[in-house]
Amino acid sequence: MYDEKKLHPLTLITDAYNRLVSFVIPILFFAFSSSRLEGLGLILPLLFFTIFGLVYLVDVLKFIRTSYWIDNNRFVVKSGLFIQKEKDVQISRIQSIDYSENLIHRVFNVTKIEIKTPGKGIALDALSKENALKLANQLHYLKETQREGFSQSAEGMSGKQIDRHKGFSLQEEGVTKTVYAMRLVDILKMNLMGGSILKGLIVLVGAVNVFEELISDTLFDQAGTIVSQTSILSQLIIVGLLFIIVYVVGSVISVIKNFDYKVELTKNHLTIEKGLLEVKSQTVALANIQSVWEEQNWLQKLLGYTTFSVGITSDEEATKKDDTGENNEKGKIILLPLIKKKQLASLRAEIVPHFNFLPTQQVVPIRSLRRFVQWPLLFWISLTLLASYFLWPLAWTIGAAGSLVILLYGYRSYKKTGYALSKEEVTFQLPKLISTETIYLRKDRILNLTVKQNPFLKRSRLGKVEVFSALGDSAQNKKVSFIEEADCERLFNWFLVNERSVEPWDQKT
Repeated sequence: MYDEKKLHPLTLITDAYNRLVSFVIPILFFAFSSSRLEGLGLILPLLFFTIFGLVYLVDVLKFIRTSYWIDNNRFVVKSGLFIQKEKDVQISRIQSIDYSENLIHRVFNVTKIEIKTPGKGIALDALSKENALKLANQLHYLKETQREGFSQSAEGMSGKQIDRHKGFSLQEEGVTKTVYAMRLVDILKMNLMGGSILKGLIVLVGAVNVFEELISDTLFDQAGTIVSQTSILSQLIIVGLLFIIVYVVGSVISVIKNFDYKVELTKNHLTIEKGLLEVKSQTVALANIQSVWEEQNWLQKLLGYTTFSVGITSDEEATKKDDTGENNEKGKIILLPLIKKKQLASLRAEIVPHFNFLPTQQVVPIRSLRRFVQWPLLFWISLTLLASYFLWPLAWTIGAAGSLVILLYGYRSYKKTGYALSKEEVTFQLPKLISTETIYLRKDRILNLTVKQNPFLKRSRLGKVEVFSALGDSAQNKKVSFIEEADCERLFNWFLVNERSVEPWDQKT
């Protein structure tokens, strides 16, 4: 057992910084609402400092009562405000040791490390770079020696330091390979094809709401007058300029988050590094990958690009507290945010060689087309008629536009839904409103496969297949709807039959 160690004293500064960041929105709200809160005088500042002081006092007490140590095959952290509890992870089950550094970390040359296993994780904030490197090397060394059946003390490993990817992940010096990197121009292209416009619009709307006290009402009146008096061409130019402003704001946010984005590969792990103001490292064990995605919206398809993601089982600590921002679901990691479709074929075979990546074929019969639209369309038309009668006579215009969207989406679902089978893997292609998702699932990672048929589908010899697989700390489900009953039976039998007793499946023609 090693001696108990305490967190770095600079943890108190990083805690204060994190608390101040969490108070930014309330501070701005009260600052720009002062005219509405006249008469409260010094009450609001005193209230703020009181709340902040109490919360920070709790952080100080937690810092004083937190310690960590290595005990045989366990890494243990003891903490607690009034009642101290021990949280530990088995060193032999450690999947990654990642780091992140926000602005304060970088100013004071400290780092936050996260030790992750399949079931849970431990985060330590903050450690000096030297102590973080030493701890990571000790844990790496103990993991290796325990795997090989040795019982050598990690204290005596001087001369055998494992400097793996700056000492904070499972990457190995000399065998690490950079397989993907994003330049500034790539980030800008990703923003143009992705959601930066929406992000920028949200930021601008939020800024207007926060700073509305500083904006004179006459400014809005003048803007309305200018718009009403300008030509359609001038209005289009104004809209175009607003679009550019929103895109620039969204792009700046994305560049700060994804600056110097790169993916590095060893024989067992992938590591993602990115960030300008806050640098983050995330390690993905190849053996822990449960599923693989390709997602392509209409603009990406037009320009020949796609997005490549992987799904993993994640620990509860990281799932609850760490927000990657790029991930839509817990456990889903966007690995290659933007890559040429032609380049992906060879790259994905190198990154995840245990997947086959069979192409899908359309499997929905023409008689299923109406089933994608009939019930959504009926509901939407009914809602539109009620709104037109009781609320707004022109609601039918919105209803007509929505009906057109439903019809187009139904047709896309009919044309784009497909699957493919190999002995060990199934591929599903599933349409979304403006994009197409292709997901690859290994049979041994599927938790459950269900075939669903109601009496109407049974009569038409159609069915739905729903597959559940692990993702994050729970499960995900993917559904292929209104396919032939024979395809449902084929998928069901494929899942039930033992791999060892089955010849390779031929792709459906």
